Amino acid sequence: MKVGIDLGTTYSLISRLGPDGKPILIPDHSDKDIFATPSAAYITQGNAIIGSLVDTLLEQNPELPVLRFFKRKFGTGEPVYFDKSQNAWHAESLGALVLKKLQFDAESYTGSRIESAVITVPAHFNDLQRKGVIHAAAMADMPILGLVEEPVAAALHYGITHSTHGQVLLVYDLGGGTFDATVLSLDDKGVYVLAKDGLTELGGKEFDECVAAFVLEQFERTLGHTPELNAFTLLQLRRISEEIKIELSLPNVTFLRKTVLLGYQAIDITLNRKEFEKAIHESIEQTIAITLRCLDAAGLKEKDIDALLLVGGSSMIPYIRERLRKLFPDQKQKIFFHEPMKAVAYGASLHASQLSGDAAQFNIPPEFKGITGYNVGIKTLNPRTGRTEIDTLIKKNMPLPAKGSRTYYTHSDTQRKISLEVVQYLENSNDFIDIGTVTIGPIPNPRMNYAVEVTLSYTEDGVIRIAAFDPNTGVELEQEFGSSAGDDNMLLQQRKMVKGININNL
Repeated sequence: MKVGIDLGTTYSLISRLGPDGKPILIPDHSDKDIFATPSAAYITQGNAIIGSLVDTLLEQNPELPVLRFFKRKFGTGEPVYFDKSQNAWHAESLGALVLKKLQFDAESYTGSRIESAVITVPAHFNDLQRKGVIHAAAMADMPILGLVEEPVAAALHYGITHSTHGQVLLVYDLGGGTFDATVLSLDDKGVYVLAKDGLTELGGKEFDECVAAFVLEQFERTLGHTPELNAFTLLQLRRISEEIKIELSLPNVTFLRKTVLLGYQAIDITLNRKEFEKAIHESIEQTIAITLRCLDAAGLKEKDIDALLLVGGSSMIPYIRERLRKLFPDQKQKIFFHEPMKAVAYGASLHASQLSGDAAQFNIPPEFKGITGYNVGIKTLNPRTGRTEIDTLIKKNMPLPAKGSRTYYTHSDTQRKISLEVVQYLENSNDFIDIGTVTIGPIPNPRMNYAVEVTLSYTEDGVIRIAAFDPNTGVELEQEFGSSAGDDNMLLQQRKMVKGININNL
């Protein structure tokens, strides 16, 4: 069985293709009416509770240390939790637990083993974050065919569902924790990404926090003080804030009066849609600026877009559609929702069929062409100015796979290794992300000005690979990139921890 997985910040889904080639979601093993698994974990000694059962446990004990939004920490190398044995849990190992849960659901429901999977990532994920997802899959022993970007997966499903050919799409993907804007073209041969942009820490979580601040303000105004914010009241506040956000996003709901209980105190609060929109205005304007920047990077104007797809649960906020209509005044009939909660998972399973060679069997366009999401280069020191500079070898928005080469030299007769720092950046080379050090050597027959040709490659998954050559002989030189011995040991330890954990006491 080949599957597609939407590994989301707040919810995760898994899908496969049915006998007719149409994608279908696979339900939770314990409740066939649940298709979305909350990306939440509670770790105990030797066990982990994942998904909707976490919320059930919280009802009984709000003090439980439940882990959420760890997707935002992929690639940081920072622990996000220490269990009772003082084992450090990283975002990747928590993601692996979610993947193990989805794998169990799929295999118990279908009676088939997962042979391979395509996992989705935000379009703007950098190299470290993408490799974090790959590490998570390895820890979960899940064989992956590749990664696909979330808005691209949604557009692929849209194109196949609507038999769309010769159109240019703009995908506005606002989920629970991330935002992506992507411009694509579709034809009968496949999907071609033209430009992409995004922001990691912006989504429904921030909107919930805006509502929560308003609720607390009304409590203080009514009672003269806010409730004590302990684990119980924070759980209540999180849930009521999400409920209010969803209710204010329903059609024709512009005003809300609600009795809110925090701790053991209750008040009636009122909130109208305009107040909510004012609170989230700045965040929405950020997404609009990114969308326009993405459109500009594709070399297109608003009039060039045939359809604008709204994807992700948070995109269903009416204010977003109204704001986009002002940008696309001639495209009103072409701004619409396309399976906001499901399209990404559906598209991932379709992409799995493309990568596995099954596309023709299901009449799915076989081609898929992505682009680079970042400028990639080598950090150097200018000897004349003493300033750090970036040798950019691969530019943003180039077709994938992409390569770039540069020659570097040794500085002495005894230098046996060359170490170079690899970086990524979006617009400003001063605002770069260190993604690793490549160490080349030992150099045979070292001498002053020994030439080494370094080639950076951007794979179709958006992951960086490095090779080093002696340009005089064409011989490939030994090199290490991306992980130190300490990093390797950490990954090994994390994998052991994940393998030793029972999911939901199964």
